[in-house]
Amino acid sequence: MRLAMILVAVPLAALVSCAGWEVRPESAVIMAPPDQVWNDTLELLRERDFKVDQQDSNKRELQATRDIVLRVITDKSTRGNVEKERHQVDLSVKARGEDTSLVEVTYRIEKLVVEDPAFRFIAALRDRVMIRSRGSESAPSRRR
Repeated sequence: MRLAMILVAVPLAALVSCAGWEVRPESAVIMAPPDQVWNDTLELLRERDFKVDQQDSNKRELQATRDIVLRVITDKSTRGNVEKERHQVDLSVKARGEDTSLVEVTYRIEKLVVEDPAFRFIAALRDRVMIRSRGSESAPSRRR
């Protein structure tokens, strides 16, 4: 059975924008042993579909990412574009007393537009075929 955790959030900085990322560092004191907080952190990230990119269990530090597709754009001018957000978490859990942990989190959100290369290739091929077929229709036929 898990102990009830009490969170005391302490903002480290206001929301800032940095090279396309929205960044908000936070820290919290959680009234539970660091090992329990670390294991619950890993479980929560899995539940929220984060992929752990780097992890040091000895230091209780990790970096994880998650891509969220916001919409797929399929009109004629922008075939095959996907608008998504990339969420990145840098997290550490440190002991702060016997049954108390300090969690430090930097959470970044980057908005991305990704073009599918297959759609771009097909669009270019269609354009080329249309140009060539128009050119052959207007050119006189050379029959003998």
